[in-house]
Amino acid sequence: MLDGPVREVRERLGRESIEIGLWLTDAVVSDPNVKSLQDDLDRVGAVVRGCNGFPQSSFHAPVVKRSVYRPHWGDPERLAYTQRLAEVLVAIGSGPVREISTVPIGHQELTTGVLPSAVRHLQKLVLVLADLEASSGVRVVVDLEPEPDCLLESASDVVRLFDQLGDDPLIRRHLGVCHDVCHAAVVRESQSHAIKTYIDAEIRIGKVQCSSVPEVDLSVAEQRQFLTQLDEPRWLHQASVESESGLQRFEDLTEVLDLCQGTARVHFHVPVHLDQVGPLQTTRDEIQRALSALPFDQDRIVEVETYAWSVLPESVRPPLVEGIVLELESLS
Repeated sequence: MLDGPVREVRERLGRESIEIGLWLTDAVVSDPNVKSLQDDLDRVGAVVRGCNGFPQSSFHAPVVKRSVYRPHWGDPERLAYTQRLAEVLVAIGSGPVREISTVPIGHQELTTGVLPSAVRHLQKLVLVLADLEASSGVRVVVDLEPEPDCLLESASDVVRLFDQLGDDPLIRRHLGVCHDVCHAAVVRESQSHAIKTYIDAEIRIGKVQCSSVPEVDLSVAEQRQFLTQLDEPRWLHQASVESESGLQRFEDLTEVLDLCQGTARVHFHVPVHLDQVGPLQTTRDEIQRALSALPFDQDRIVEVETYAWSVLPESVRPPLVEGIVLELESLS
């Protein structure tokens, strides 16, 4: 990936270097040779300030679904992995502040009774990160990423967690939030309200993931038909449907396909430069709403997070490098 698309995208954009976010599995960060990644990054002209520490194991297996939330933050394995990832990021990253996004504790149905242990593990993590900053001079912030159907799915959920974490100043120095624009859009949370909630609670917004999802008029047969092409087996595609009867939530797209009324938003990351995907509208406007609400922070990471290129319908799927270039140019 580094020698192919990353180099090609950088060259197409005409840049001497390009900032990327790394996803490194537990197996990779446990490899004693992992720090040699720095040589690979230098070779292709890539700079890293952040890592995606949400999926701990394979995110591109044939079927991922709920397994992406394992281990949850109540499991010591999640703590151990995140500590190792922080150490790697200090070794190969750039800048005085570096960010790791992480699972929002876990899936609601997989985390019954684990919150007390999750709080303890996050408190332990903060102490480790403080020691790491003292020895390296690099501040690593771990950003919890709210997601539909997880223990943290809204800004108010995050604030309640921080209240439980306590008032040690190290908590807010080394823990923050990763605001994923499309996650907020799917749960129908106002971008500006979510961001204001974090700011008012003095919770760092360390990373913003610019992402967009389809918005579907279920009363239109052509749109329903196209939606079936997005029903793929690898990832969960949570959905919300707003209709005259109110707001309904669904864990996966399959549950929505028989509905004929309402407007659905489906958690399927589509290219952020597109206002439409086939006959479907997208939530692209939500990205600008989020970015407009953010105060300036030179250390914040704003990244494009379209990971579903391989499962996009061929009719709307450009070549990978071309698509990524179009996305980055649309946000520059």
